[in-house]
Amino acid sequence: MPHQPQIEFYKKRQFGEKLNATFTFIRENAKPYLKVQLMIAGPILLIANILVNQFAVGMFDFNGEFSANFLIDMFQMYGLILLIGLVSTTVMPAVTYGYMTAYKTTAPTDISVANVTNRFASRFFNILGLNILTYIVTIIAMIFFVIPGIYVAIVLSLGASIIVFENSNPIDAFGRAFTLIKGKWWSTFGLLVVISIIGYIINFFFGLPRGIVLGIDMFTSLDATGSIEGTQMENSSDQVLNILFSVFETFGSILSYSLIYMALAFQYFNLVERRESKGLMSKIEQMDNAGEEESDETY
Repeated sequence: MPHQPQIEFYKKRQFGEKLNATFTFIRENAKPYLKVQLMIAGPILLIANILVNQFAVGMFDFNGEFSANFLIDMFQMYGLILLIGLVSTTVMPAVTYGYMTAYKTTAPTDISVANVTNRFASRFFNILGLNILTYIVTIIAMIFFVIPGIYVAIVLSLGASIIVFENSNPIDAFGRAFTLIKGKWWSTFGLLVVISIIGYIINFFFGLPRGIVLGIDMFTSLDATGSIEGTQMENSSDQVLNILFSVFETFGSILSYSLIYMALAFQYFNLVERRESKGLMSKIEQMDNAGEEESDETY
């Protein structure tokens, strides 16, 4: 007997229903979905978290002088963050949508890492290409004015869904995103704002232990003048502790990213049904009108 998904993908949903569908999907698929994410995206996000936090801790050695080495470190950290952002926004939607694609035909208990990997591997570089294109177009739009940059970024947030679910390429997905979002930009924007706030709260919770330890370390490192100049932050930079915190934060990142990309997937399905079904109904009406005209001519 074929697998019957518990959530109807291609279904028009109101704003609250899309959020509910996102949380319902994660709740019903928590164990197999998180297992796949942790096995595939987990190691990548873990390494990313460790590297970023090591750079961040190193910035506490700043003594107030803008030396050449300090500026080089700043640019390196900025470049690292951009690279990690590019990799994360490629791996996470690829795995998330690979799982959702498998879910349409396979029971959750039967979805394996290999199953998902086979589904997203061929689309990984297309998503990467789209993300690079999005970065370039958004930056150019931002140069002219901030609002065009935000507009383009929201439109292209649907790109990964288009690539995976329509087996598209970056160029076609670019144009398709602008077509689908017509008349629904604000609802997409609102959905992203709400789900991003929820994601921020999740990341804040999972990053709280590191923040508490770092705050205590800074407080105990204050000298008589209230300065922390010259402190090494030995506790917070401890490798074992850094790895433990990074593992915890990686789990939080997977949850927050998953919410965002699943919400975008349901928005994509919603926009496709609204636009495609409207077009189909228009064609049917045209056929009916043509039939009526032909009948009138007969009589």
